[in-house]
Amino acid sequence: MAVETHLVRIADNATPSQVEGILKALVGIGGRVDVVANKSIIATFDGDYSEVIKSKSGVQLVGGVNFRGRTVRKVVKKASQ
Repeated sequence: MAVETHLVRIADNATPSQVEGILKALVGIGGRVDVVANKSIIATFDGDYSEVIKSKSGVQLVGGVNFRGRTVRKVVKKASQ
């Protein structure tokens, strides 16, 4: 299967060591961790490994994310005078 972007949702009761194990598993399968925010991880990895990540303790769900070729705009904050 092709390399895809996935959303990995961490369970609310996950311990820091479980989260570290999930991140190590993602890197171990050759994935790239793009964003870590709150209880969510956006990572790019081969879709064949999604069941491996789902089976890790502390993972609530793993799902594919499709940006459909849209560009992500850069947010620029301007201070007014």
